[in-house]
Amino acid sequence: MGPGALEGLKVLDFTAAFVGPFCSRIMADMGAEVIKIERPAKDQDERFTPESLPTRNGVPYLHLNGGKKSLCVDLKDPRGLGIVHSLVKEADVFVENYTPHVVRSYGLDYPSLRALNLGIIMCSMTGYGQGGFAYNAEHVCTDPVAQAMSGLNWITGERDGAPNTIGGGIGDTITGMAGALAVGYALFHRQRTGVGQYIDLSMIASLLFVDSLGMPHAAANGGTPFHYRNGKQNTYTFPMGVLKAKQGYISVQAPGQGPESAWGRLFRCMDRPDLVEDPRYISDDDMLARADEVVDIVEGWLQGLPDDDAALLVLAEARISSGPVLSQSQIFEHPHFRSQGTFQEVEYPELGTIEVVSPPYKFSATQAWVRGPAPQLGEHNYEVLATHLSMSPQEVRALTDQGVLYESGSAQRRRTAVKPVSYTHLTLPTILLV
Repeated sequence: MGPGALEGLKVLDFTAAFVGPFCSRIMADMGAEVIKIERPAKDQDERFTPESLPTRNGVPYLHLNGGKKSLCVDLKDPRGLGIVHSLVKEADVFVENYTPHVVRSYGLDYPSLRALNLGIIMCSMTGYGQGGFAYNAEHVCTDPVAQAMSGLNWITGERDGAPNTIGGGIGDTITGMAGALAVGYALFHRQRTGVGQYIDLSMIASLLFVDSLGMPHAAANGGTPFHYRNGKQNTYTFPMGVLKAKQGYISVQAPGQGPESAWGRLFRCMDRPDLVEDPRYISDDDMLARADEVVDIVEGWLQGLPDDDAALLVLAEARISSGPVLSQSQIFEHPHFRSQGTFQEVEYPELGTIEVVSPPYKFSATQAWVRGPAPQLGEHNYEVLATHLSMSPQEVRALTDQGVLYESGSAQRRRTAVKPVSYTHLTLPTILLV
């Protein structure tokens, strides 16, 4: 594998849960050295087992922390905090997602870090931002709450039904991506000026920002909304959404007016040119007023075709935006995703070879990929402290014996394994092989 765009960048990752780890995972995929600062936790001694993999909590840490290094240190011990402060002096980026009092209590707030390293870039990701909610900086906010307060829930769900929460931890991941983007811009600014800066990033603000329709319209019109809740079909252009086909569901967007519009081409596909000029279906508003009728007409045609592939072929030939609604199991087996390098193999000493989701970026000159398994707790204590602080194995062992550092049994087994592990195998799309 070749170098990444962030090769040589040093990132200190003081994060937990989803939002912060996803941000630093993006940087790790880009080639940055990401050192995950972790605190001792006995329940983390065996993170990866064949038994845990199929469970609810078995995969998130694996997905969010691939290719990172784990330094497990007691920050309540002045010697442990001193180790982290020493690492800050040569780091480029510090990422965290705790409520404000946590980093302050450990002396890891921005003024403390900046005093050690003028060029440090610190990114703090919280639900409400550093000011908190209702004047309470410690008010906790998680993904579903951020979705609710950002307005995303309000525009999701059937028009006359209750607001719905979007799955997949999207509030965390959108904020994590926004954080990685902000760090990149801050690095560019530092390249020009030599000075780092602090980034205060709110989950709610990040989610509100990605709404390109509902909130901008309300903002431009004195708070008056135009767009309504979207369920299986959209409510501002029509038809646009999920339709029942013969075997499964197909998503179609075919709005417009007249025979040359997507809507007109769809009627020609259905061999119903009479409907193109039908006054009941002239505009989006007309079709929305008769949404059930329109859906019945299109679904009746889809279900009359031999299969879903036949429907998709007809729609593609008519240049109508369309695609199948796929489950995660279908995506995993689908030839399109296989050909795009969506998944890659990573070797886990405890699990053998497993497949993980690759980063979506396809660069022509650099490579983005998951650079190894997620770490066991304290797996890289010896490596990180030797490389960055010139500590000997004896010094690291002494600090471990004194409780300043912690290395889990599974981390020790990885570290002392005789045979080096081949961590990753990736079938790259053609552009990455040029």
